Amino acid sequence: MNLKTKSFNIASWSLAFGGLFHSFSDLLSPKTTERIEIMNQMKALTSHILDTEFNMLSFFQGFSLMMGLLTFAYGTINVMLLKSYKDIEIPNNILILNTLVTLVCLILSIQYFFIIPIVLTGIPFLGYLTALIAKKRSKT
Repeated sequence: MNLKTKSFNIASWSLAFGGLFHSFSDLLSPKTTERIEIMNQMKALTSHILDTEFNMLSFFQGFSLMMGLLTFAYGTINVMLLKSYKDIEIPNNILILNTLVTLVCLILSIQYFFIIPIVLTGIPFLGYLTALIAKKRSKT
């Protein structure tokens, strides 16, 4: 396995793992007294969008689970792409898109989160960037 394939593979599996890790950590977080109190406050805070009322807890929980699922799916689709097209070069547009998406995710993680999301978005960014650079170098 060459450098671009290996780095693309690591990046994609990192995203898939990150999505699963996010979803399971969200679902399995311990319900401490402090957390229950915050959850109750979030339930009490409601909002309306398009004649639909919802509370912040359900919005936060749903958004978080959706983010984990979509991150898992994004990584898994890239793993499947690599496995399905073993003998074909990874197209530049896919490498560029993956690099840009994970760069934005990394920047958002640095801005808003803590070390685990930073690492779990930094690895895919570096992997896709490495694959893109390796592909460009192999063409010259």
